[in-house]
Amino acid sequence: MIKRLLSLAFGAAVCLMLTAHPACAEETKAGAPVKQKVILDSDMVALFDDGIAMMMLYRHPEIDLMGVVTVTGNSWANDGTAHLVRQLELISALDKAPTLAIGSHFPIRRAGFTKELLKKELADYGDVMDSYIGAQETDNPSSWQDAYKKIYKKDPPAVSIRNDGVDYLIEMAHKYPHQIKLVAIGPATNIAKAVEKDPEVASLFDEIIYMGGALWVKGNAHEAAEFNIWLDPESAKTAFRAPFDNQLFISLDVTDKTIMNRERFEAIRSHIKNPELLKLFNSSFIAQRFEKEKDFSWFVWDVIASAVTIDPSLITSMRTAYIDCVTVPGAQYGRTVPYNKDEAPEGTKPANIIIDIDQDRFWKMLYSSLESF
Repeated sequence: MIKRLLSLAFGAAVCLMLTAHPACAEETKAGAPVKQKVILDSDMVALFDDGIAMMMLYRHPEIDLMGVVTVTGNSWANDGTAHLVRQLELISALDKAPTLAIGSHFPIRRAGFTKELLKKELADYGDVMDSYIGAQETDNPSSWQDAYKKIYKKDPPAVSIRNDGVDYLIEMAHKYPHQIKLVAIGPATNIAKAVEKDPEVASLFDEIIYMGGALWVKGNAHEAAEFNIWLDPESAKTAFRAPFDNQLFISLDVTDKTIMNRERFEAIRSHIKNPELLKLFNSSFIAQRFEKEKDFSWFVWDVIASAVTIDPSLITSMRTAYIDCVTVPGAQYGRTVPYNKDEAPEGTKPANIIIDIDQDRFWKMLYSSLESF
């Protein structure tokens, strides 16, 4: 892990000498930078903040967004695919879209995944976010096309969608060993299923970047658990213990400090130049809350994952720990637990946890990205 940090630091220094762009390719071909290969694994929603995270990666000139795989979390996998298709449609990207794949429709979650059970857990264990349970807030659509029709009140466009998202992850890892960053901004269900199907797959990714966990702060689902991890603790545990060479966590330890206040909300809105995306933004849950509540503020989560994938130098402080996940039902269910090396349970792996980012540069990157959509 120390070697990895030194390598990143050296690479960033070389990048500053060779190019004005924030991201740095390791090699060049015919003078052009080699783009960083990325696969996004997402419980996609419209715009904030999975959709913005996806479009940031798609639009960045030094990122090759190879594929987007949906998973059930904030949305059902089919709903997420509908949101994904619509957003690519609005930025005129369907004809040159990354590979789109539907992953897991249900978490492995052995404690159960019914609406009633999830609501009860939050009530029993210290509800933090108004009993929000993600996908189970709505009915599970039979297909992404049906979801698209229901959400957007029109027929879906013709687009190729793979229905084997887990197999796609395995396929790409073997095709491009040690070249792909896997950015996981939803529950870890697809990742766990890929690891269980092919134990070698984790070691073939260059890095996995999780948006998830609450290491030294309170959870945002119930008191002990962050939402993405709480929806599928068993998958999180499998993923955390898989032999990834490099694990990076964007946990609540940094997202709790990255707040969209009214000034930033208005700045975001003013930087969205695409009129259809602006219309979608203005109809969003976040915009409606800002319209109704004078002192409302919100967080950004997944956008940070895209930002540090594009430019790791945004990270200003990190901690290293061995991470595990509580999978015993009860008040600690879904808790992510950091350990020192000498006390870490057998099978746990080291990871870097982001504690602080350069807030000024992050928000400037976000505003600038919005104008390119």
